[in-house]
Parts: sequence; structure tokens; C-alpha cells
Amino acid sequence: MLASLTTLCSGFAAEHSTIEVTDCVVRFAEEVHVPSVESGRVAAVNVKLNEPIDRNATIARLDDRTLKIRHRASTLRLDHSRRTAMDDVELRYAETALAEAEAELDSNRSIHNDVSGAIPLSHLRRLRLAVERGELEVALAKKRRVEAQVEVEMREADVAMLDDQLRNLEITSPLAGTVLEISRSPGEWIEKGEAIATVARLDRLHIHALVRQESLPAGQCKGLPISVHWIDSHSGVERTLRGTVLSLDPQILADARYRLHAEVINRRDENDPSRWQLVPGTEVRMQVYANQPVSANASTPTSSPSERLR
Repeated sequence: MLASLTTLCSGFAAEHSTIEVTDCVVRFAEEVHVPSVESGRVAAVNVKLNEPIDRNATIARLDDRTLKIRHRASTLRLDHSRRTAMDDVELRYAETALAEAEAELDSNRSIHNDVSGAIPLSHLRRLRLAVERGELEVALAKKRRVEAQVEVEMREADVAMLDDQLRNLEITSPLAGTVLEISRSPGEWIEKGEAIATVARLDRLHIHALVRQESLPAGQCKGLPISVHWIDSHSGVERTLRGTVLSLDPQILADARYRLHAEVINRRDENDPSRWQLVPGTEVRMQVYANQPVSANASTPTSSPSERLR
């Protein structure tokens, strides 16, 4: 069945190289509702409505005074933990005490071996206990050093978490585009996850069209070149942008139609660089070129489609 559908599409393309579609809708290629990652009071908004914004540019900043105080306290605790972990006085003291106890035990044991009864056995037992106590003190000092290092790592994690929270207070744009909406003003409160602004791309646009199966079989239509045509409301001349079919919905709708999705490269107006040639919502018609390549970057204001394809 797929082979026959492909043959049908290929045969149709050979006979009809250009298919015109009028049931089209222009939408943003990307539209993002930028959320606040933390809850807090909005300290500043750095963008204006309908103005362009770069990728990773700051949209707004939340109040950071409380977090900075907590960060300072955590940094001081971390410094103290590091000094404690580096301090080996307790371990060296325990090791010295153990060495002294072992030396005294060896000395008394030597005397006891040379002169039987010179050193009471009870005294030797106390010396052996002193050595064991010294060994335990050394083990305890080493354990405390390990615990101190663990404490350092925990304090470092606390500071890293606060660093991350401070970074999250600065809300940045995930893409280069235009600010469509600003939801908060300085001084207002925003909850974690709520959108503070909406940013959309205008350099690329998506065209969603309803195409009849008998006009353009779906077989191998993905990736075909397309062009979009409309009358510019400012100049009154026909504009053209070109692109490619991105995908087709895997279902047939009423009247044997299916949804086709294409992407075009938008351009700024040559007479007014602050304005884009095509904006979402514009009434357009689309032409799909079944067997002729079309440059995705071309833009022509006046010539007809047949002249451009020669």
C-alpha cells in the first residue's frame, strides 16, 4: 500500500509541480511562557512589551536580600567546618599519648622480665589498659576528622544550593525573540512556576494548512519545498517567504483532508528593520513544489511564483 501511495505521489508530482493551498494559519515557531523558578517579590523587570530580547538575556529579577543573608551565614559555617577538618591537633595529641603509654609499658615489661617481681602485675595491667585507651583515643580522633570532612561536604552542598537559588532569582529568556506579554510588575509577588513573561520567535514561523488528499497525496510530501505568499499591509505589494514541509499529521480528517505543517524563514522589512515581513495571524496562501527545489532563505517582494521558478 505504501509503495502504491508513493507511486501515486510521484506520478502526481510529475504532472503537477505546484500545488496551491489557501486554508493556512501562521503561528510562531516557538512561544514560551517563561516561569519563575522561585517564589518571591519581583525586584525589577528588565524588558518592555513587544521589544526584542536575546537568548539568555535577563527578563526580571526577584528580591535576593534574604537569600544573600542566608548565603553569608552558610559561607561562614562552611569556613568554620573547613578549619575544623584541617585541625589535626587532637589526632596528634592522641598519637603522642599512645606512643608515651606504649613506651612506658615496654619499659616496665622489660624490667619485669629482667627482675621477676620487680614490677607488680597489677601495674602492668594498668599500663596495658592505658595503651588500649590511647589506641581508642587515636581511633576516636580519626573518626572525628572523617565526620568533620563530611560536615564540610554538607556545608558545601548548602552553599551550592543557595548559589543555585540566587541564580534562579534572575529569570532569563530561553530563546531569542520578542516579548509578547509581561505578567508581573516590580513589587508584585510571584509563585514558583507562574509565568512572568511570554517570549516568541519571529525569525522562524510555522504554517499549518489543511490539504486535500486528492490535491496533494501525503506519501512522500515531507521535506518538500514550499513558498508562502501574501499582500503586505504597509506597502500593498506581494511578499514571499520560502521554507520546507516539516511534518504531516498521521490521520485523515473530514472531506479527505490532512494537516500539513511547514516552516519558513522570516525576514525583516528592508524599509523598516524593526518590523518583520510576516507576522502570525496574517492571511496567506501556500504553494507546495512537488518536484522543484526552493531555497528556504529567499524572499521576493514583487515577482510572481511562475517567474521565480523559471
